[in-house]
Amino acid sequence: MRWFLAAALLLVGTVPAAAQRPDTSRLPTGVKVDLLYNTMQRPLVAVRPFAAPPEAQAVAEQAHAIIVRDLDYSDRYVLAEVPEALRSGPVMLAAWNDLGVVYLVTGEVERHVDGYLLRLALHDVPFGKLKEIQAFRVPDPSAEDFRMAIHALADQLVDWISGQPGMAASRIAFVRDGRGGGRDELVIVDSDGENVRRVASADIIVSPTWSPDGRRIAYAAMVDGGWRIIELELETGATHTVARAQPGTMVATPTYAPDGKRLVFAMLHGNASEFHEYDVERRCCTRLLMRSRAVDISPTFSPDGRRLAFNSNRIGAPQIYVMPADGGQPELLSPFVYGESSYYTSPDWSPVGTYVAFHGKSRGGWFQVMVADAANVGAPVNQITQEGENEDPSWAPDGRHLVYTSVRAGGQGLYVVDTFTGRERLLLSLAGAKVPDWSPTLRRAEGLAILGR
Repeated sequence: MRWFLAAALLLVGTVPAAAQRPDTSRLPTGVKVDLLYNTMQRPLVAVRPFAAPPEAQAVAEQAHAIIVRDLDYSDRYVLAEVPEALRSGPVMLAAWNDLGVVYLVTGEVERHVDGYLLRLALHDVPFGKLKEIQAFRVPDPSAEDFRMAIHALADQLVDWISGQPGMAASRIAFVRDGRGGGRDELVIVDSDGENVRRVASADIIVSPTWSPDGRRIAYAAMVDGGWRIIELELETGATHTVARAQPGTMVATPTYAPDGKRLVFAMLHGNASEFHEYDVERRCCTRLLMRSRAVDISPTFSPDGRRLAFNSNRIGAPQIYVMPADGGQPELLSPFVYGESSYYTSPDWSPVGTYVAFHGKSRGGWFQVMVADAANVGAPVNQITQEGENEDPSWAPDGRHLVYTSVRAGGQGLYVVDTFTGRERLLLSLAGAKVPDWSPTLRRAEGLAILGR
């Protein structure tokens, strides 16, 4: 993303001197190396191997492995080892209670029509009761949607246990840099790092963004020497050009409104930039939202669609601002001390709250992922990462995890961090991965449930 912003700055020119000095009456004052919340004790959860007849044993084992990993990746629980004596047979909650287990998950798999039936049960061990039980249709493992269906069931377990949304049934879009003169590729990968798939290519691709229904991805691309905003239908592979830049201009950083009916993007030309809004439902009718004398890019909506965060160099180096979505006075959200160097870019608003993630640095050093609270403008921001150089964060649908690119001693690629515990994991080891964007939830267990349990 840094090279893109640098290109934009060269295209637009220098910010007028009058705009260099900010109003210092209400400015963020610093960075706090911390997590969003104090780490809480995580409950001990056990997932017993799923029972199944011989013809369904392989399916039971695959489903069990996916669910265990998804619950681990949720970072909400500690996964307990399952003793050999308790792996099958009657559920003896007293024995699990002696082990300190708080919740026990059991399952049974059987053949059903053209797929399988997985009956999941959640036991509240300390209270000695069955908390939830439900049967779900599961596709055959050879089906393309098998893993996503199991991810949806893992999210259902997260909801049963904690009452909070999961993030397993989702994907991440990112760009694989066409290094060495090749073309950039738009790639998607499941939330657990499986099923890497190329979906588009162009001379240059930046800023992919998912539609709220998860059926489309919009992105900016250099095609035949000119910039375009392109919308890709994932099911069919069809593409549609939303906006085409005129010579000497750029169109960039598209983002969908939360209702999915509008697509907002930046247009850069001369010594000005603009935000334009495109009618997705009608596939036409672009209108001007905002015009600026500086480089304003990377708009991102609050969950209710009433506010925008964006990136601007209106006071010199790039900073993060928030403003009403229908216009109004922007407020500086990123930390700023007049006279000190700083650089903050690539904002992404959480899908479930008031937090805005971005990357940046001050007084030199490497880029790190940071999170600021748009409901508390002026407060110090939280620095989430510390190792290596980390850029372009994007929120998971649970509003808890972030994906970002990282270059560090252990390698480079896409990493995921849990902002509650600080736990990091490597999602995908890949040189040249950039600008990831996390999808909304793509599959829900309700659509798989059998009525009557």
